[in-house]
Amino acid sequence: MSKVRRQGIFFVLGIFLLGACMRTPITSIPSIVSNIAKTIGVQPSDLGILTTLPLVCFGLFSSIVPVISRKLGNEITIAGALAVLFIGSYLRIINVPTLFIGTLIVGIAITFINVLLPAIITEVTPNKIGTMTSVYTFALALSSAIGAGFSSPLAKATSWQFAIQILSLMVFATFILWLPNLRRKAPATTAKSETVKVHPWTNKNAWLILIYFGVSSLVFYTLVAWLPTIAIGVGISETNASLLAGLFQFVSIIPPFFVPGLAVRMTNRSPIIIAGAGATIVGVFALLFPINSIAYFIVINTILGIATATTFTLVMTLFGLKTKTPSQTTSLSGMAQSVGYLLASVGPVLTGTLKNVTGSWHASEIFIIIVSIIFMTAGVLAEKNKFVFNS
Repeated sequence: MSKVRRQGIFFVLGIFLLGACMRTPITSIPSIVSNIAKTIGVQPSDLGILTTLPLVCFGLFSSIVPVISRKLGNEITIAGALAVLFIGSYLRIINVPTLFIGTLIVGIAITFINVLLPAIITEVTPNKIGTMTSVYTFALALSSAIGAGFSSPLAKATSWQFAIQILSLMVFATFILWLPNLRRKAPATTAKSETVKVHPWTNKNAWLILIYFGVSSLVFYTLVAWLPTIAIGVGISETNASLLAGLFQFVSIIPPFFVPGLAVRMTNRSPIIIAGAGATIVGVFALLFPINSIAYFIVINTILGIATATTFTLVMTLFGLKTKTPSQTTSLSGMAQSVGYLLASVGPVLTGTLKNVTGSWHASEIFIIIVSIIFMTAGVLAEKNKFVFNS
């Protein structure tokens, strides 16, 4: 492990802004998809690929990130990803073909940030993994809520192209503010532990982390996709269902304040794993009862928002806590996110199909409960070993 260096404001600010860039270019799109569809002459339902394509990119390209970062270094790779993210984000406003090409580029660029953020925190601030994970997961949650809430009013007041331009400028500002971090010297150590390749694909502990991350992500993205529709189906108005979706995103800013710190102090994080999964199961179980009450759905969305954010924040922290070197962190993060996000992309489609086949959301809700038990079990089993890799 490299010697800890005191980091300046640009590193902390950079981590915060990178967290904001991880989701805002994607989570802001559903709120303005109707504006986009009207402009290009299609139905909003035809543009679901604008939110699912980045998710597929996360799965397809996560495994190549460690290969590139080992050659270029984490800081330079992140800077390159930000430059590509800016280009891809801006391309989306030019014409219809570049809307989809830009979305693909956005997904690939964010993939690099997803994988490398836990690794660079492990490398630069190994004694502050909990604190720095709190910084970027809080930024991720806060920016997702703000982006989802304000992109639609901004698009209505101006245009959806202007809303995306603002998001693109945020990425460009992050790129500029990240550049001072490129001056940081690479770790002087060339210890064997940093140069020996790890093999996460043949490691049972790594697969447990992958299942914990992937299946919990499947649950999260399924809830994001269908919670408003489920609420509307029992009589909640579309406006209130939209507000409930915003509440689901907003309460996710709470776990980053305490989960990483608890995870660092605990030798066994099973209680957090069980609490997050258990609350998810309780929230989904409540959906089985079709009660037309806004108060009822406020409670459900609050429980599910906090529960899923607890699980996500914890697994992001575990990438650093369960590895001994930045190289191991990158390998574990890349593996877990590659298959994990592919699993996540299946969730909304599978549960939507179950609903269409059965004519009710009950089968989908029972499915979510079952897979929540699966990821909880995987997480608890992963905690039986302090580290994923023995060396």
